[in-house]
Amino acid sequence: MNWDILLKYINKQTTPEEDREVTNWLNEQRENKYLLDYLQRRSNKLNAELKDHDIQKEWEHLLDKMFEAEPIKGKVVSLRKFKYVAVAASLILVSVLGWLYLRPAKQHPQQFALQTPANMRGKVTLPDGTLVYMAPNSNLEYDNTYDVAKRIVHLSGEAFFDVKHQTNKPFIIYAQNNVKLTVLGTSFSFYSRKNRVSEVKVATGLVGITANKHTQFVKAGEQFNYTATNGKSAIQSVDEHDATSLQNETLYFKNNNAKEIAVKLQRWYNINVVVLPAAQNHPLFSGEMKDTGIDNLLKGLHYATGINYRYQNSKTLLLF
Repeated sequence: MNWDILLKYINKQTTPEEDREVTNWLNEQRENKYLLDYLQRRSNKLNAELKDHDIQKEWEHLLDKMFEAEPIKGKVVSLRKFKYVAVAASLILVSVLGWLYLRPAKQHPQQFALQTPANMRGKVTLPDGTLVYMAPNSNLEYDNTYDVAKRIVHLSGEAFFDVKHQTNKPFIIYAQNNVKLTVLGTSFSFYSRKNRVSEVKVATGLVGITANKHTQFVKAGEQFNYTATNGKSAIQSVDEHDATSLQNETLYFKNNNAKEIAVKLQRWYNINVVVLPAAQNHPLFSGEMKDTGIDNLLKGLHYATGINYRYQNSKTLLLF
């Protein structure tokens, strides 16, 4: 949705073609109608047109009103202290792409931690039906109050979320670098590791993101970046294929140079990738590559771009 058109719609200034565009947007997801209704009520209450400089403020007010939440009480025990246990299928359904471990913590309220190993991905279905596709070396935690009044999880690592829509139960993620995400039902990828740039890529719907005491809405087709060290954030466009990469088990490249390719390989395969100067001389690469293993992918990249590679050791890959 073009937000300038939405602003015109609220102020009754749209053309018939723009009216149809707004109608189509409203039919995409109930969350969109909720947002529009709220903005219209706020405009009427203020007895004035919403201006360009007002709209962001109103979005933030809406997010605070809809998604006010308390953090999970109690200390989260380190995953290293847990022992692996079997979990009843009635509690949670786990579909394994790699090995996926579910481990309950010995505390009240009872907490559960999901962890993917360093070299494998995993897929899990949460109790409410939300699907989570986890990257290697990622952790997801929640407790036994999940899906009672709210749906709260904690993330460290990277995952794609396909959130089950529940209007009265917001889905909230507390992540590294004091970043919080809030949605009702949408799909997005979230990269969150301590002292790294946080990234949110939205595939469908709206995502409310709170970072550095500031809240923003990020819509489908947008990517949100946040650097905790300086408190700066930015929003840019992103392709849906890139946002759904984990879900589809496909790496997506768009005019990427060797350094950008290296970042994707590092995250996907949890391996250190060193880009030597010679690698920067090769052409940019665009395309989709189904994951059939890092060696097959490297062969494909070499064929497409001429980038050479070799392993320095089991944990380090050189591109040249």
